[in-house]
Amino acid sequence: MARHEEKYIISYAQYVLLKQRAMLALTPDSHGTEGSYTIASLYYDDPQDTALDEKRDGLALHRKFRVRAYDGSDRFIKLERKDKQGIMTVKWAAPIRREQIGMLTRGETDLQQLSGDARALAAQMAATGLAPAVVVRYKRDAFYHAGSDLRLTFDRELQALPPDADALFDLALPGIPVLDGNSVIMEIKYGSRIPGFVRRLTAVNCRQLSVSKYALCREMYR
Repeated sequence: MARHEEKYIISYAQYVLLKQRAMLALTPDSHGTEGSYTIASLYYDDPQDTALDEKRDGLALHRKFRVRAYDGSDRFIKLERKDKQGIMTVKWAAPIRREQIGMLTRGETDLQQLSGDARALAAQMAATGLAPAVVVRYKRDAFYHAGSDLRLTFDRELQALPPDADALFDLALPGIPVLDGNSVIMEIKYGSRIPGFVRRLTAVNCRQLSVSKYALCREMYR
């Protein structure tokens, strides 16, 4: 299902204020502790850095593949494809096991060990010659509105790590800070419309983010 995805850079002080508002008006995500958890994603790109250059060059449609883990655990891992055009996004996801990540890395053509959805995504990756490009890690506070499909997230302590699958599961592994300590990324995600009270709740003086977390982190290892 397609949905809107707006991204903004806010200050840490604004993050504290908006999180307090969100705690009163929205519901914390069921994952993590009161909606807070760590996300680590291994992104893939081709030898021409197409996924990076599509975003940097401002092309209308761009596509990224990634393997995502939460809180350093290998109990729930997702293989994802995300397409974005303007602020509209479409995402496909399938579960994958830790030992199967290496299959993607080696670009194996025998993908029968994977589930149907994961096999289809992996086949797309193999067909375009994708290889690990960078690991993106950050801490997220997530909230949702029970009366709609809206999600509000705050991502902080954005770090870039080498493109090694083991980095998904080692939270003690140091990364390269990508944003200064005073910057937080706020994302507002919704379907057809955003509830008016959420627009008012998130009304602060900030600028829209035109570049992805992948692009910010990938430049560290270009």
